[in-house]
Amino acid sequence: MKVRALSLNEFKSSGFIYFSNILDGFDRYEHIQLSPITSIYEEVEKLYIRFIEKLFNINNEKVVIDFYKNRLDKNSIRYIEDRLKDEEKLLFHRLMNCGSDEDIFFEITDISFIPLLTKLNLKELFFVTFYFDKADFSLWGNYNYNFPLFSRKIENLEKIKKIARQCSLL
Repeated sequence: MKVRALSLNEFKSSGFIYFSNILDGFDRYEHIQLSPITSIYEEVEKLYIRFIEKLFNINNEKVVIDFYKNRLDKNSIRYIEDRLKDEEKLLFHRLMNCGSDEDIFFEITDISFIPLLTKLNLKELFFVTFYFDKADFSLWGNYNYNFPLFSRKIENLEKIKKIARQCSLL
């Protein structure tokens, strides 16, 4: 299965780094701030897609996201669709149609979703948080092309810093 909804209980029992207020994340977890070396949108998008795809692969080709589709009305959906390419719209609809209207957590096992999810964040169309259980960190976006990354262990951040440098995000 490429996308599947997770229940709140399933998400909570998986041990993901989760908090509802970003200030809590800064207070409770080790963190780094990813920031691209350029401000040209097309280049920024490529850098973040490459980075998140690397993390996806490290995390056993899986990521969990929060996707609050229940907050989207018809006008919001149309607004997002108008800014997507046809193939992105298909992926967007797969997410929108997965699970119930109340589901907010989704496991993604198809790397082709990464560019869409990255674009939604970077273009501020819809914010998505990425949760990586095996690698033990969470990636929030987007704050003027900066993405805070949170981990329980400083050692994890050192590994991620290396990847972020390779992707020109540190």
